[in-house]
Amino acid sequence: MSARCPPAEGLIATAIYYLRQHDRKLGEESLQYFELPHHQGYHIQSQLVLQWPLAHTQRVRLEMEPDWRYRALRIELEAEGHVTLARYHVSEGHLRGQIEARGRKNGESKIAWRADSILDSPAALFALAGCRHLNLRERQRREIELVRLALPSLEPDCQKAQCAHLQDDICSLDIGRFPASEYLIESSKGNTLRIWIDDLGVPLRIERLEEQAPVEFTLTRYRQFRF
Repeated sequence: MSARCPPAEGLIATAIYYLRQHDRKLGEESLQYFELPHHQGYHIQSQLVLQWPLAHTQRVRLEMEPDWRYRALRIELEAEGHVTLARYHVSEGHLRGQIEARGRKNGESKIAWRADSILDSPAALFALAGCRHLNLRERQRREIELVRLALPSLEPDCQKAQCAHLQDDICSLDIGRFPASEYLIESSKGNTLRIWIDDLGVPLRIERLEEQAPVEFTLTRYRQFRF
């Protein structure tokens, strides 16, 4: 029997999610979660193949500081026959971005970035980073700013929101039962995001409600390399 390959350096966990709306499968996401060498921070990367809110493929890499402040984001999006590349980084109280897309002029953006700002887009990767960044105690609530990355443009859209750590309980899935912290994010535009994370911050389940359309991310495969 061949030996199992050792995990990549710094690998904390890998996960695969199925995305469903009612009984219809809309796609899946494959996620890898790393600690950078010499305690320089974390990076989370994922690939998504989804049919919602439009048919697209995303490759995402998000880098965080050791204290879970945002550092940099790169997204490559294939949708509607075009490839769009967005790069963002946080510096001097701003989120600065550059967006490149074939057939249009490259664009740059600069928006104010607060200590309680979190990035959001339909991906478990952003849920992991957001919950680790906010790090709320049980039953603690906070006003935050939600920076949504629109699809397919990848332009940022700022929304006021409330985030609450509702409770710590058990999350039951087909693959097992996990101790979990339950978070709820409610935006000023009426959208909601409910997230269950484990002690590593990995989302076990995500329920999104946008424009009255419910969508659920469910963990279907999970492996930890840190215990």
